[in-house]
Amino acid sequence: MEFRDHVMMLEAGQNEARALAYIAETKKLIPNKPIRYIMNTHPHSDHTGGLPALVAEGATIITHRNNQEFFERALNTPRTLLNDTLAKNPKKARVDPVSDKKVYSDGTRTVEMYHAYPAPHSNGLLIAYFPKEKILFQGDFSLPTQPGQPANDHVKALAQVLKKLNLNFDRYINVHASANPQTGADFWKAVGGS
Repeated sequence: MEFRDHVMMLEAGQNEARALAYIAETKKLIPNKPIRYIMNTHPHSDHTGGLPALVAEGATIITHRNNQEFFERALNTPRTLLNDTLAKNPKKARVDPVSDKKVYSDGTRTVEMYHAYPAPHSNGLLIAYFPKEKILFQGDFSLPTQPGQPANDHVKALAQVLKKLNLNFDRYINVHASANPQTGADFWKAVGGS
């Protein structure tokens, strides 16, 4: 996401190659602005494998406070097995932890980060909400791919969190989403409510 003087990326990808491709494409689309933040939804390997490349790029990791110690230890330990980007360009990993809610804004764009608790899957799960754009971004709660299929228990638990937070979203973006755009209406229909 582009801000006035920097970029915030949402998720680093599952490995260094993917992260480097994301970085290259971001710099192509938004030149001359540093990638200041990388938002991590949760600490599973398919969401963290690209973090070393983003740390080497100088980005600060936004994640839930339950994940902070893990990331600081994992990313600030000498990298002796893989000669990855962070090993070649060592930088100290910086973590900006979120407790229940944190807002990032520069007057041009606002993003709200929320702890999606008590949704299952991870006790350090974050979601990102863009109020002006009415976009909800999250990591692993995929909607059914076939019309009429009910949502799984994880999605239903997320629905309870979203009802409590009272977030009004038109777009539902999932890291592991289908190729078809998904809407807030699709989400609420899948969980059997509105």
